[in-house]
Amino acid sequence: MQQQKGELPMSKTSTEDAGAFLEDPVVRLALITLAGLVLALWIARAPTSFNGKLPLIGDYVPLKLNAVHFIIFGPLLTSLVAGALWFQAARPVQVHSDKLQSGDAGRDAIALLVVFALVVLVSAALSLQYFLTLAPAEMCPTRPHYDFLWTNVPGPTRITHCMSGTEEINMEAPYYFEPQILQSWGHVLWPVLTTCLLIGTWRHGVKLGPYKAQVLAFEVMGMEPLAQLFRRQRS
Repeated sequence: MQQQKGELPMSKTSTEDAGAFLEDPVVRLALITLAGLVLALWIARAPTSFNGKLPLIGDYVPLKLNAVHFIIFGPLLTSLVAGALWFQAARPVQVHSDKLQSGDAGRDAIALLVVFALVVLVSAALSLQYFLTLAPAEMCPTRPHYDFLWTNVPGPTRITHCMSGTEEINMEAPYYFEPQILQSWGHVLWPVLTTCLLIGTWRHGVKLGPYKAQVLAFEVMGMEPLAQLFRRQRS
């Protein structure tokens, strides 16, 4: 079929669509956060692979980080970023990407939902490392320590990364917050808070009401019969 005059090639249109989607500040910050979380999780599982210096600025900023810091503060910072995303998407003066409001909103909404879901999953996996890989030195052989949710570590106690070869890392690890049980519950609540904030961000960012948001959620999870049921009830 001959392309009509003035009609954009499909590849060019797709590229422009993707570019417009990525220009949205909410999308960009979410992708940056996801990349940071993936890196933090990798460091948490391979603690000796990170030398403690931040890329590009490590020689100038005297901030010595290790895997313990990423596990302790990563989920908290993710919740703060999720709060910033929600605030940015909810502002009345926020200028959203054209593509997030156009006829392609369904496709872009699903893409944004997938990014947010990955952020939540990786954040939850990072929080899980608090129970799987961290403990006081004398309690490392008895991991995992889900019992930290109902028991307190007595006194000021340094956090130990219990994987092998982490002796040098553990010398610079922070201490448990007191009472430590609050810190443990934080690693349960931060991913939950992040989930709630990102759901709100998603609905604001693509300007969906509860009905459309539910239908799209069913579609992205492969529950097409439920999505069709919602449509029939609405019509």
